[in-house]
Amino acid sequence: MTSIMEDIHDAFHFYDNKGDKKIAASQIGNCIRSLNLHPSEELVKKMTAQWKDPDARVSVEEFTPIYHNIKKEIGKPPTQDQFVQLLTHFDRDGSGTVPVSELRSILQNAGERMSSLDVDNLLYGMDFPEGKVNIRDFVAYIVNN
Repeated sequence: MTSIMEDIHDAFHFYDNKGDKKIAASQIGNCIRSLNLHPSEELVKKMTAQWKDPDARVSVEEFTPIYHNIKKEIGKPPTQDQFVQLLTHFDRDGSGTVPVSELRSILQNAGERMSSLDVDNLLYGMDFPEGKVNIRDFVAYIVNN
């Protein structure tokens, strides 16, 4: 079993495209996400505000506290049941489904907004009987893919 520091060093090595044991400040969010954290873009910007130049290079010693602060800030990831519960608020008839059009609207306009293309990619290949999405099936699909 690897330690988080080994994982951080591995991720750093992957994103170090110059061989100087540093990554571009603009890659911090991607590097953190490769370590299984899922911060919003807003949180990443807040935690990396000291680097105005996106080409600025960041050492692992500078990155590690950012990683730990983001981990602390976002806490535990939501569970599958919490996602289902959230979407159930949009289930007006109690059928366990939401209209595809409403799901698209939610994904494109609430929280960390998705682009129309991102939503299309997310929903690609899913079956929508009667133009509705089964909430539990949708969440299971998202969580497991």
